[in-house]
Amino acid sequence: MLTLALESGIRHIDTALMYRSHKQVSYVLANFFASGKLTRDDIFITSKIFHPPTFGFGTAGSSMPENLDLMTPQQVTERVTFDFERTLEELGLGYIDLMLLHWPSNFHSTDVEGNAARRLAAWNVLEKMYEKGWARAIGVSNFSEHHLERLKNDGAVVVPMVNQIEASVFMQWTNITSYCKENDIRVHAYSPLGRGVTHVTSDPIVLSIAQKYDKDAGQIALRYLLQLDYGVTFLSTSESRLTSNQQLYDFELDDNDMMRLSSLNVPDGTWGLVSPYDIS
Repeated sequence: MLTLALESGIRHIDTALMYRSHKQVSYVLANFFASGKLTRDDIFITSKIFHPPTFGFGTAGSSMPENLDLMTPQQVTERVTFDFERTLEELGLGYIDLMLLHWPSNFHSTDVEGNAARRLAAWNVLEKMYEKGWARAIGVSNFSEHHLERLKNDGAVVVPMVNQIEASVFMQWTNITSYCKENDIRVHAYSPLGRGVTHVTSDPIVLSIAQKYDKDAGQIALRYLLQLDYGVTFLSTSESRLTSNQQLYDFELDDNDMMRLSSLNVPDGTWGLVSPYDIS
């Protein structure tokens, strides 16, 4: 699917150590580079490290160890450094355009002080890699405004440039996005079309607005986020969707339709991920 995505014009690739896809991305890009179809400067790579252990998903080497809550800041520094360098080697691109901390800490953890210390240690690694030029930009993912403020107060030198969070017409973390905008942190949406238990592209309101603009439901959902000043990352296995999901700049939703779409926001609009507010 990456080959189809690149051929359709997509140039931003979102991956992560947890996805175990770095080597596959590297292989596909090497073919495009060798053929002269693309150069390194044409591609923007986002990757993520510092994913908590998750039973049944990923491998022991693709996430933080099971004893994450017991790790010292020095141990976190060593592991995150290793994972960053591993990511560089697996992708084989010389540098990462944007590296993110995947989650703020262990899922459902209540160790406030320990999590803050480990989070700062992980962030300090990204700061060093940014200073070296091994990452052109650094940021976080799934951080609440409390995580971001604590990171700043604990002595982060570089303000996270991006916070990648789940967002769709059904899920708006308004306090997080407000904080990010006030602090010049770019908000990037993943799962903008929902997934599994949420059905953005079959919602009656989304469909009625799509008919009005002669667009499909996916285009309406993505355009909505763009007008809220999100960057968006979408996943599709359909060649036609890969193309249509990029055709978002020849129309603009009016204020009334933006309000109608905003009315779909509900507290449980997530497709099943842990809330940033459930992580200390």
